Amino acid sequence: MLIATIGLLVAMTVAALAGLAAYVANRVIPAQTRQDYRDSSGVITGIVGTLFAVSIGLVVVAAWNQVNTATETSATEASNLTDVFWYSRALPAPQRATLQTLATGYVTTVVREEWPLMAGQHRLSPNAWRGSDRIRAFFQTVQPEGSGPSARYGQAMSRMQAVLDARRARAQMADTGVPPLLWVALAGCGLVALLPAVLCGSSNRRVHITMAAAVGGMVGLVLFLVYQLDFPFSGGISVSPAAFEQALSRFDSIRALGAG
Repeated sequence: MLIATIGLLVAMTVAALAGLAAYVANRVIPAQTRQDYRDSSGVITGIVGTLFAVSIGLVVVAAWNQVNTATETSATEASNLTDVFWYSRALPAPQRATLQTLATGYVTTVVREEWPLMAGQHRLSPNAWRGSDRIRAFFQTVQPEGSGPSARYGQAMSRMQAVLDARRARAQMADTGVPPLLWVALAGCGLVALLPAVLCGSSNRRVHITMAAAVGGMVGLVLFLVYQLDFPFSGGISVSPAAFEQALSRFDSIRALGAG
């Protein structure tokens, strides 16, 4: 709700600025000059407007797909880590307690420390990296005996590898946003698409101001939308740590079952 309100305020601000610029242009630029520019710039304006619309559409679709992929990756990481925690029930008491403590500490660090870092600095937490390394190192100390324990150990190791793979993918996505050059192109196309409405509007002042404000508000709104989708773990449309919070709840349930 807050992001929607901010987006509306941004659109209204840009619309007001465009309307004010159109008012000034209508007063300063002679009507015949504006008519001449309007007649000669129609094709170019149409091409630039189409290019802007297509570019915005592609960027929004790509960014939205990245958000969905990041959501699935986080869910995969948390789900496989829950399976690793479940495996701890098959271990002797000291090792079971160690693995459960390591897994709980890792997920807690991800939720409380790493998610704010991804939102603010687009990077993962060094402490969470160390936590994942400790879990991986723990498995090197386990020496299963017999076919059953060895099979369960192999399955747990594959789940742990899936956790690490998902974490590496999450690290890459946390730092992947809209390239600066593309931002320049989008802003440039938006400005070029807006200028004719501001400078070459209708001879009727009210229509001129209204159309410029409408175009300005739309350009401001879509650029704000792209900004909110820029990075998958930050902004108003972002991935939450809900999957890891759910994993912590599952840890408590599994811990209550004791040894398996």
